[in-house]
Formats: sequence, C-alpha cells, structure tokens
Amino acid sequence: MIVLLIVAIAAGLLAASALWSVGWLAVLIGSPFVASFAAILAGCLMAWQTTRRDRQKRALDAQTGLMVAALRDVTRKAEPQSPAPKVSRRRLGA
Repeated sequence: MIVLLIVAIAAGLLAASALWSVGWLAVLIGSPFVASFAAILAGCLMAWQTTRRDRQKRALDAQTGLMVAALRDVTRKAEPQSPAPKVSRRRLGA
C-alpha cells in the first residue's frame, strides 16, 4: 500500500511539473489522472509478481512432495523382508 502511495505521489508530481508549461488548469486536471493511472499500473505489476511467485512456490512444494514419496518408497523397499511368517516370542516358548 505504501508503494502505491509513493508511486501515485511521484507520478502526480512529475505530471504536474511536465504540464506546468501548459497551464495551471492542465495541472489540476491532468495530474490526478496520471497519478491514478500510475497507481493502477503499479498495483497490477505487484499482483502479477505475487501470482508468479506463488505459482513457483506451489510447483516447488509439489516437487518436494514427490521427492518425499519417492524416498519413502525406497526406504520401504530397502527393509529386509523374510519370506517366512513372523512368529512371536511367546509362541516360540521364550
């Protein structure tokens, strides 16, 4: 929000200085329009960057989930499994 205010004020001042040679009425009419348009452009740019960053983060989270699943699968396959059924110690008489 602060960024949008700074952009709007700066664009308004630049437009006022550029339109000053035309006349004070042009400054009063043109500067607010230029400031508003600059704020809208800055807001759209900030939203676009945030959306792109979130999309990249979701893609990395998905890759991380796939990697974790693959590692779990590898650890399950690495555990020794005996073909004989498991027998409890109580049944063996111990």
